[in-house]
Amino acid sequence: MGYYSSFKAVFDAVKAAVETKDSVKTVVLGEQFSVGGLPKAVINAEPSPIGQATMGELTQTKVRGSIILIILEYEPKDWFTDIISVMGDCVDAILEDRTLNGSVFDCIPTSFSPGEIKFKEKTFYGGIVRWEATLHYEP
Repeated sequence: MGYYSSFKAVFDAVKAAVETKDSVKTVVLGEQFSVGGLPKAVINAEPSPIGQATMGELTQTKVRGSIILIILEYEPKDWFTDIISVMGDCVDAILEDRTLNGSVFDCIPTSFSPGEIKFKEKTFYGGIVRWEATLHYEP
């Protein structure tokens, strides 16, 4: 398996984990999307540094990503019930198997930011869950 396949497998595993949550209707990874079908999770790659692992010829990538949650088109009546509970489900999805089905050494959520999200000059309500996974790769 090449580096791309190993890297992409991490995101596929995050997508599969989030798809298990009933509170998220649609999960998008790397494809064009419309804003319909809320709540929607949009999984994005973020800058991921690569370095030498401590063992042998392995490299270590800190694979970083975000899950942007577009939940409501209107301001929530109760942030904890309407927004934060859905975000918490995404955190739980990552923590249920921190190896992401064996695709990484470990994966942890690193940030939890409820708030407003702007798409195409329209304001939505939701948040961002950021995560980081440790990927060991042998060339």
